[in-house]
Amino acid sequence: MKVGKYEIPDMRIYPLLFEATKKLYEQFKSEEAPDQLVAAKLLDHKSVSGAFLRKLASLRAYGLIESRGIKVTVLGKKLTYDPSEEERNKALKETILNIPLWKEFYSRWQVNPPTTNFWVQLAKITGLEAPDAQKIEENVRKAYLDDSRYLKPEKEQEKGVSAVSEDSKVDTSAAISTSLERQASIVQNLIKEGAYDIAKQFIDFIKAKEKENSNED
Repeated sequence: MKVGKYEIPDMRIYPLLFEATKKLYEQFKSEEAPDQLVAAKLLDHKSVSGAFLRKLASLRAYGLIESRGIKVTVLGKKLTYDPSEEERNKALKETILNIPLWKEFYSRWQVNPPTTNFWVQLAKITGLEAPDAQKIEENVRKAYLDDSRYLKPEKEQEKGVSAVSEDSKVDTSAAISTSLERQASIVQNLIKEGAYDIAKQFIDFIKAKEKENSNED
């Protein structure tokens, strides 16, 4: 599908392309399919039809099969069969970001594109004229949400945020402690220099003046 200066695949990752990748990997492992007809029948097509070729084009766009032949990529293997949920999530993110327009969207909104006047941003990013952007905004937004709906925040990022937060607490505590120590030191120095006696004498002087003025009245 053409979207201004970008193109997005006709088919979505889930469930269609995910299942197609899984079937290809289960059948051929790390080998290339012997020919297109065998792969077509495996993916529920009776022949090497236009629908089958569009499916291959979508799989290649997402980086799930090699650019030539029909062979599942390392990314495709991770997305479908990596034992680690964290690694599968990373693979999904990489799959999404292989689509240049999705990469633009993710850099701006991650998985939450705006709901109001989305066409305005779509026109700016893609170079579409406003009426054309309005016509397709819902389809484009839905396609992006469908592809990114299972993407979860990466654990490393969450840990990073926690680590920064903890460091901030330590730094704040240290700053408060340092401030209190500095104040105590200043008070001690003033006492040593006789500031307490001077202050007491000044207060006594003020009290005496107040008493003197009171007697005059």
